Amino acid sequence: MYRILSKKALFVSFSWLVVGLLLLGQYLSRSFPLSPKYTAIPALAWIVLSTILWNPVWRQVWRWFPRLGRVVFPDLNGRWRVELCSNWPRQEQLLNAAMSKLDVIDMRHCAPERLAPLTPIILEAEITQTWWSFEMKMWNPQRDTPIKRSDTISVDPYVGTGLRPHGVCYFFKQTNETDIVSDDAEFYGAARLEYVTETDELEGLVWSARQWRRAMNTAGTVKFSRIG
Repeated sequence: MYRILSKKALFVSFSWLVVGLLLLGQYLSRSFPLSPKYTAIPALAWIVLSTILWNPVWRQVWRWFPRLGRVVFPDLNGRWRVELCSNWPRQEQLLNAAMSKLDVIDMRHCAPERLAPLTPIILEAEITQTWWSFEMKMWNPQRDTPIKRSDTISVDPYVGTGLRPHGVCYFFKQTNETDIVSDDAEFYGAARLEYVTETDELEGLVWSARQWRRAMNTAGTVKFSRIG
């Protein structure tokens, strides 16, 4: 999560921490019979910083001061219920229309009510967020679709500015339990999620390269809601 901070902010924060420890060393040397070694200050500063950014510490501070979740970045650690609404029924609708002389549809200009409804798929995810890493894994607990699991390759948090909320972009590899020609057992995809402060949810869009060679790659909306 350190990537949400600019290099300037990281440098200034560490510099002020070093200066504070130097002043503390000078105070202790005048008040007590101590002679601190100033060469150890950078190492001590790193230890202090690592302690502050240790997950149990910063997460507790975030609970004490919820405003930090809005100003800095929200704590997304934990289990999530994921509702994915896929556009696959509309892909299938287009494929069926291509084989039919009667059921013709122009996806570009037809009325919205003629479009097939999106398919809801319920998954579960677990997010592990520290100041040094950001990981996410997703799986299908009900096994009611070919989706077996989804492993993230990279997760990049971004900080909200102005009216834009905080969020994450992630790139993933999905594994399906399938052996049919019209599907891929493995494929890659990406998603962009925005954090909704009022509901403590993540909402956005997801795209995949599933069957892209046959122009059948899918997309859809996705919502993350906390479990417990």
